[in-house]
Amino acid sequence: MRSEEIGYLLGQQCAPILAGIKPSNLLIVEPGNQKELSCILRGTGIRSCCLYASGKKDYLLLFEEEKLQKLLREKEVNEYLRKCGYVSNNVKEVLRRLAWRFAEYKKNKQEFPHEMGILFGYPLKDVQGFIENQGKNFKLSGYWKVYDDVDYAGKVFYLYECVKHIVLKLCREGVCISDICRVCRDWKTGEKVQRVLERTRSRV
Repeated sequence: MRSEEIGYLLGQQCAPILAGIKPSNLLIVEPGNQKELSCILRGTGIRSCCLYASGKKDYLLLFEEEKLQKLLREKEVNEYLRKCGYVSNNVKEVLRRLAWRFAEYKKNKQEFPHEMGILFGYPLKDVQGFIENQGKNFKLSGYWKVYDDVDYAGKVFYLYECVKHIVLKLCREGVCISDICRVCRDWKTGEKVQRVLERTRSRV
């Protein structure tokens, strides 16, 4: 795949992490593109970890190590992951076990590792609710299925869609991913834009 095509896939699947508002994201690409992806992500602070390579698709976890490590240190998250068999809250160790669990799932040897949702930044109560309800009886469905705070989730869904729209627009204009990351993060943190975000969130 050409770098432009990979960049557009990143925009479609991973816009929130490019904008710095999500700790990790799953990217599914055709085999043989990991080297090109690493070049595209250079200078962004975003790294990739291959969870599983099927021969037809590569399943990659994109993550910002500092943000993900901060999430893994949260008491409730740490306690829950330990119940799932994770003995360390170190990013590398967590990703190593997640990759093993995901590979076992793809080989039909065990169930889907739902704790992956926590690494994506989904609320713990929603991840737990999904498991307890087997994906049914949710209050809202979007980027994840919501079982707890609908108002919060609705605002996040809206924010993710806004960011995705901006990222894809920049991709179509030929802006490189490293510049998109910079622009989106400046856009996110600028005082003027913060006021805009507050107004849009209040309408959700």
